Amino acid sequence: MMATRRRPSRWSGGRRFALLTVAPATIILIVLSVFPLLYSLRLSFTDQQLLSLVPPRFVGLANYAQLLQDNLFWSSLGVAAAFALSVVTVQLGVGLALALALYRLPRYQQFIATLLLIPSILSSSVASFQWRSLFDYSSGPLNYFLGLLHLPLLSWTADPRLALPSLLLVDFWQWTPFVTLLLLAGLHALPASVFEAARVDGSSSWQILRYQTLPLLRRVIAITVILRLIGAFKVFDIIYVLTAGGPGSATESLAFYNYVQGFRYFSVGYSAAMSYVSVIIVIVLARVILRYMERPVGRPAADVPVAEAAV
Repeated sequence: MMATRRRPSRWSGGRRFALLTVAPATIILIVLSVFPLLYSLRLSFTDQQLLSLVPPRFVGLANYAQLLQDNLFWSSLGVAAAFALSVVTVQLGVGLALALALYRLPRYQQFIATLLLIPSILSSSVASFQWRSLFDYSSGPLNYFLGLLHLPLLSWTADPRLALPSLLLVDFWQWTPFVTLLLLAGLHALPASVFEAARVDGSSSWQILRYQTLPLLRRVIAITVILRLIGAFKVFDIIYVLTAGGPGSATESLAFYNYVQGFRYFSVGYSAAMSYVSVIIVIVLARVILRYMERPVGRPAADVPVAEAAV
């Protein structure tokens, strides 16, 4: 009688070793990420106060309903949206221009890219303290040069009209190099044969950029926009150091208002609800960006010369 062949055990050998290998990282991920996420979600449905001795009560969607009636929430959302839109637009445009310029350099690309990375390596708090000295009204270098030019001195972070643009300047200085390097890496990943064929067919530099480079870079641009969008919506360090949300509420972004509710007024439940609303907003915007970037672009090939057709 022939012996039946035993099927290998599901938990034997390599599979067991693989599970034991990833188990520590999985446990750490659950403890440090998933559990706090679920715990904060539970808090968003309660009226918990951080220093209160009264046990928290389940209030359902009351915190979310209160957000809809909170004028300061809508004001901070407007500040965050204006900051994010300005950051993404300006940094993407300037970053793309710098990336194209660096891509065409015959030498020293790596050296210049390393120098550009320095602002992004710095902590946002450290960079903010540096800019706080630059913005100082009486002894800051910026107003010193304005005085040399016989121009009026500016209250960079105390004027409601200048406070938000000043924060944008700091964020532009720190993160535009990061955008540049992402786009430069994307340019290096594009097939060179496509551009060589376009030049042979007589395409101009603008036609190559419009109908070939940008369409091929769509996914890299989408990832870059999403990363900067997330960073802009959660910006806190530079606001805390430079303006503390002021003057008034001119620079009180959504992240800073969330901090105020959670760590000044100790409304932990309300702050948790606001955090989840922020997450939902960013997820929706990221999804819209990805869908837009996945759409077909350019005119049909039959309508344009071969050199201009999108690849």
